[in-house]
Amino acid sequence: MSNPTDVQPQKLREGARVLSTKNVAFISIMGALGNVLSWLSISLTPFLPKIPLGPMSISIAFDLSHLTTFIAALYGGPSVGGLTGLIGGVVAANIFGFSQGNLLTGFALPVGKALTGITAGFVMQALGLRSGKRHQAFTVASTPIAYLPEGVFTVFIFLVVLPIVMQVPAGQVDAFRSFIFSVVTAPILVKAFLEMLVEGIILTALSVNQSFRNFMNGFFKPS
Repeated sequence: MSNPTDVQPQKLREGARVLSTKNVAFISIMGALGNVLSWLSISLTPFLPKIPLGPMSISIAFDLSHLTTFIAALYGGPSVGGLTGLIGGVVAANIFGFSQGNLLTGFALPVGKALTGITAGFVMQALGLRSGKRHQAFTVASTPIAYLPEGVFTVFIFLVVLPIVMQVPAGQVDAFRSFIFSVVTAPILVKAFLEMLVEGIILTALSVNQSFRNFMNGFFKPS
């Protein structure tokens, strides 16, 4: 039986591992790469370039930034995945939020991406995907599952927080939510799950590559 006094030092050691120089460098590189992937994919696939909503506007485009989030989560765990997702959401936050006067989306988007990174780390650990011995279908399935908390967070932001921010009159809230769900939220969720499947397929292709897996496993040696 473990000594309760060992719990706090163990947490400190785990925190130190996450914030090690090697991990910080990896998170920074993967976060930057995630932003590059985000900019490229958003620029090439503007599904709905602009939906005006009063003083702000919302746009929808394909965003593949989570590919680096999932790589980081698979080999580095929940903390590394979450921080990579948070950093990798900067470009998307600007394009979908700040540049369009939508501060709500600008601040919320990186938080949602961090949620996916954290969840992916736990899901992939639970499925034992790092060993590469699981069927490839498990890797593909893990990415949409990991997105679920971010999906719920997205619904909360648009259907609960947005009406408050826009000061929608109480009598018009239900109609406003119906409009936002059908025009904005539902397309975002459908698009997001398609992204997760594409990224899951790419992640599977990378994880079955022996050289790639050896490099990542060597970088993140199991403790």
